[in-house]
Parts: sequence; structure tokens; C-alpha cells
Amino acid sequence: MNGSEHNATPTAAIARPIATAGEVFTDGVTIELVSGVNPGHLQLMLWDGLNEISGTAVEYHGQLYEAPKIEGSLLRQLTLPTRCCPHGSTREFLTETCDIMKNLVGLDEKSASLAARIVLCSAIVDALSIAPALVIAGPDTARANRLMTLLRCLCWRSVFLTSVTPASFCSLANGVRFTFLISQTNVSDKLRKLLDDSSNRDRKIPYRGRLLDLFGVQVIHSDSLFIADSWPLRSIQISVTPTNTALPDFGQDAQQRIATQFQQKLLSFRRANLGAARRLNFDESNFSPTLRDLARSLAAATPDDAELQAEVIELLREEDSESRSARWTDLHVIAVEAVLTAYKESPGEAVYVGELANIAETLLNGRGKNSEVDPGPFGKLLKMLHFVTEPRDAKGVKLLLTEAVRTHALQLARHLEIPGCEAPSLARPETTPQECCEKSNSILAM
Repeated sequence: MNGSEHNATPTAAIARPIATAGEVFTDGVTIELVSGVNPGHLQLMLWDGLNEISGTAVEYHGQLYEAPKIEGSLLRQLTLPTRCCPHGSTREFLTETCDIMKNLVGLDEKSASLAARIVLCSAIVDALSIAPALVIAGPDTARANRLMTLLRCLCWRSVFLTSVTPASFCSLANGVRFTFLISQTNVSDKLRKLLDDSSNRDRKIPYRGRLLDLFGVQVIHSDSLFIADSWPLRSIQISVTPTNTALPDFGQDAQQRIATQFQQKLLSFRRANLGAARRLNFDESNFSPTLRDLARSLAAATPDDAELQAEVIELLREEDSESRSARWTDLHVIAVEAVLTAYKESPGEAVYVGELANIAETLLNGRGKNSEVDPGPFGKLLKMLHFVTEPRDAKGVKLLLTEAVRTHALQLARHLEIPGCEAPSLARPETTPQECCEKSNSILAM
């Protein structure tokens, strides 16, 4: 197919141009956002598998597509490829990316491997349901800043931001699939929640009468993130500590050279792997439920190499262990154990929600978490887990400890992987703890 075939439709028959930051059609044809000959000028590049057509607008199957309008100051900060250059195999490209991390920032092997996968994820982010985040910590601020600068050169459509608020984040261009590089001292709870929401591809954020698509990989450098324990488990944390190793020059000329060369290869990697990443069949059952989205996203970074996907298990082993340990004080686990404890003591009888809350509180205190369990929110949590309570009487709401209740609790225990609970091989509960987690967490926060 040559360039003229894409423009065979008469001009009068072509519909009004559609502004786009990129398209992937079912026949494999893609339209990508690229930098024009003059810096700060956007172009689109149409690729049909053999030929490229670039311009401020391109036509495909009778429809004209044009580059979106992006505010000038943002556009000047945006890192985009100018053309496509072969990237080699996925394994070779991942190794090259890891080597850049180790040589220019001095990252250890594991940190470099994780950060490199985040870079590759940014290029195939359209294929992910949950966009991962890379969280950078540690006392070596200079090296952390260098890593952020390097990631600006390497990541797909990266934009470097600071002093970000929820309102300013929502003002960014819609649907561009940025990689957001955020470096600031504090990240508010509201911004943290907004970043978490925007990491879900299917969530759209209402803002001034329209729906925003701010889905994209995030890289966060902020000391405040490590004071709280609530940063989502879709994130990877890398600690940058002081080192005596001398690092090579990484001035503006080196940054420009690396960005130009790497972005060309990253476009090639995206073309070769986006379709495979969308079709990825990855078994994430080896991971604790809270880490499965992250594991799947990291595996999608190398969709054509099963051995590299298997490495994700080892890379996330420490995080998986911490996740499983943390679940001992998760209220979903505690609620299920409280029901099973009550059943063991009084099978077939009724137990009031207040009594179950007391059992839950005892379990929490015994595991080193001194916390009061309010019967009201705890009762709502039980309902979210599909324990059907009886109507309220003078003493409160009660749960009949029937064999069916025990069976349901054991099913939940199996899905929560609670050791010591022998769950029968029965059908999947109507709602799993992972599926109702968001709703119940908001209830328990009341």
C-alpha cells in the first residue's frame, strides 16, 4: 500500500476532521502523535505495517484525523518521537533500558529492572486496564532528581510536573495518555485519590460538565508518600540511597541525545507489542489479590517473552510477602475470621453484630493493631460481603450462624487466602472481597 491509497477518497466526501492523540484500528493500522520538524509543532503519523505518512492531518478510510490542540507551554515540555527506529527484540530492548538506568543513575539490578518495565508499560499503556505507578523515595535527592530526568527522556509522552493540585491535574489535555512525572514535596489526600482514579482505564472523571480521560502511567517523587501507608498497591517503590560511585555526565546535550534516540525505538516497540499486550494471557494467581493488577501490567510490558513475564514473580516477591502480611489486619479478613470464630463457638445460634465487632476488635488487638471496631460500619461491611443479617430487634442486628453462613465464610476465606481455613470446592461467591473492597473501605472510613 502506498501513500496515495490512503487519500483516494475525494475531499468533499471526507468528514469533518477528528482531533486525536492516536488511533489503533482493528486491521493493525495506527495513527501516532509525533513531533514535527520544528520543535513544538505536532504531527500525526499513520502507519499501515509497511509505509508511514506524516502530517498535521492524515486520512484513513474516508475520515480525516488531525493533531489535538495542546497548550504551548505543555507541548514544549512533552517528549515525543520524530520517527521510528528498530528496537531489536523485547529482551534486547529491556536490557538496553536497564543498562541506561544502571549506568546513568546507579540503580541496582532489581530497581533497574522494575523501572525499565515501567518505561515499557508507558508505551503500551492502551493495553492495560490499570496503569502502574513508580514511586521514588530515599535520601539521595540528587540521584532521585536524575532518575526523574532520565525517565522524562525514556517514557512515552512524558511530561514533568510540580506543584500539582487536583484542579491543575484536571486541566491537562484529555485522552493523550501522558506519562505523568510528578515531583513535589507534598501530595494531598485528594490528589492521591485522583491519581488513583485516573490510573483505571475505564474510569472517567467528571470536570466542568465533561468527562476527563487522564489515564496514564505515573512516576511520583515526594517525601510525603512514605509517611502514610495508603499509597495504592498498583505502585512500585524504589529507594535511592547515597552512593560513592561516580556517575557519567548527564547534561542537556546528553538528555536530548538519549531522548531522541530512545523515543524512536520506543515507537517501534509500541508498534510491535501493543497488539500482543492486549491479548496477553497471564496467570496472576501466584500473587496476593492486591498485587494482581500490578503484576499483570508489568507482565504486559514484555508480552512476547514468557520468560521475562515469569521474572515478575521474583521481582515482586518482597512486595507480595508484605501484602500477605498486611492482610492479617485487613478488615475483610478480620470480618470473615470473626464469623468463623463465632460459628465455631456457637454453631446454629444467632450472634449480634456488636458481638462480632468485639471479636474482630480482639483479633486486631492480638495482631498488634490497637483499633476500635464500630458495630455500625462493621455491619455494613458484613452486608457487602453478602452475609445476610436478620431484622433489627431490641438488642440490635444479628446474624444466624447457619451451615450456609459457614460455607459462605469459608468461600471468602479461600479467596482471601486465609491460612487454616479449609474452604470447600464450591462455586465462586456472588461478590469477591476484591470486587467490593472499594465500597466497603469507604463505609469503614465513616
